[in-house]
Amino acid sequence: MHLKQLNVTLCLYFVFNFSVHAQQDAGHRFGLEVQYGFIIPHASDLEAVSQSNPAGLNLSYSRVGLAKKNWDSCNCFHYMGLNLSYHSFNNPEVLGSATSLSGTFEPILWKTNGLQLSLRSGFGVSYLSKVYDKETNPSNTFFSSPVSFLVLISPRFQLRLQENLSLNVSIHYNHISNGGQRQPNRGMNYPTLGLGINYTPQPFLFPSYSAKKTAKNRHYYLEAFGTLKGNPQGKGRLPLVGLSLGFHQRISTIQGIGLGMESQWDRSLTVSAGDFSGFTHAPYIAHHFLFGKVDFSQRIGIYVHKPKNYEPDKSFYQRYTLSYLLKNSLKIGVGLKAHGHVAENIEVRLGYQF
Repeated sequence: MHLKQLNVTLCLYFVFNFSVHAQQDAGHRFGLEVQYGFIIPHASDLEAVSQSNPAGLNLSYSRVGLAKKNWDSCNCFHYMGLNLSYHSFNNPEVLGSATSLSGTFEPILWKTNGLQLSLRSGFGVSYLSKVYDKETNPSNTFFSSPVSFLVLISPRFQLRLQENLSLNVSIHYNHISNGGQRQPNRGMNYPTLGLGINYTPQPFLFPSYSAKKTAKNRHYYLEAFGTLKGNPQGKGRLPLVGLSLGFHQRISTIQGIGLGMESQWDRSLTVSAGDFSGFTHAPYIAHHFLFGKVDFSQRIGIYVHKPKNYEPDKSFYQRYTLSYLLKNSLKIGVGLKAHGHVAENIEVRLGYQF
């Protein structure tokens, strides 16, 4: 064999092996989707401004790891990705539009050769073209900050049409608010129905793995959380900090239930710098989706103590948290606290799991 032929053969060999290993280690997917939905008026004075239908376009890229270590981190195959979306609220003078970029986590809940059911969750930022203004736009109390936060959850069905193409049908629950950075902070909730096409440049097959058996079905945890809220008496930001102590008991492969107690101190509820009256205390019950090291929990808490100037007509709240378990039992994540359909704040969380 001549040297030139040998070089060509070796190049082809390495290219072939790289493509095979790339295909074995990960799969890549690009998506294009159109969406159409409606706005939930979570207060009577929002009904008039909510009579429009958001419509938008979503571009996505996602990657699924196919190695055993990827499976072990979730006890399932899961996509990690990025979403770029544009939604017009079909009320250009008052509500405008939202352009959003979010990171996503999407475990596959069930699959056959041609059909997949998955659950995508995402967190990111949105740029809003129209926000509240006391003089020029007083009706839009949904948004008060041009740059706000986006939280989404989306059940998704994917049907394979060809080797590289699949049809995607999805339901989205989108929430945009500023996380308590500025008032008014009522936030917008708008469900949408999506229809799109997914393109897979290199078709891949899912290996067969078994879920790792856990030594413990019950875990205890301690979490600290915090954020900065807008000052109701003027400019600037004021701290909110808190602690959660609880446990969860696994009841199935991916689900758990739990109890806990939470206390927080909100500086925006105090009267003076030396005032520590801004404490709230609340026990809570929780449901957990447990995907290996990823924990998505939904908590309902009942106030046993709160300041007199804090949500006087509210006796309970919801908190949604998404956390990831690091080495040495440390957890990091984000959370969203809400009263009904009205979001209060988004916080960062750091915890330890026993």
